[in-house]
Amino acid sequence: MPKALRINPKDNVAVCTLAVSAGNPVEILEPDGSRAGLVAVTDVPFCNKIALRDIAVGDEILKYGEVIGKATGAIPKGALVNDRNIASQPRRYADEYILKQGE
Repeated sequence: MPKALRINPKDNVAVCTLAVSAGNPVEILEPDGSRAGLVAVTDVPFCNKIALRDIAVGDEILKYGEVIGKATGAIPKGALVNDRNIASQPRRYADEYILKQGE
């Protein structure tokens, strides 16, 4: 059975560790070691994201427990999540540094 990793419990996507074909079951390894499952509704290439729940237009996409973008279209549970259905959210990484210049 194809597998995917949910990196953080907050994530609404998981990363596929194998290519997944539409209609195939996908076993999800959760951060606590438990396992969940879903059925892929689209093909998902190796190392790409799969939606763990239905995601509406404008919903935040969470990976690593962080917002990586917002959905530009409805993404059904089990579908490929990539640059065709999410828009990246710009970040000001310098504002996130623990130590700022001059400190």
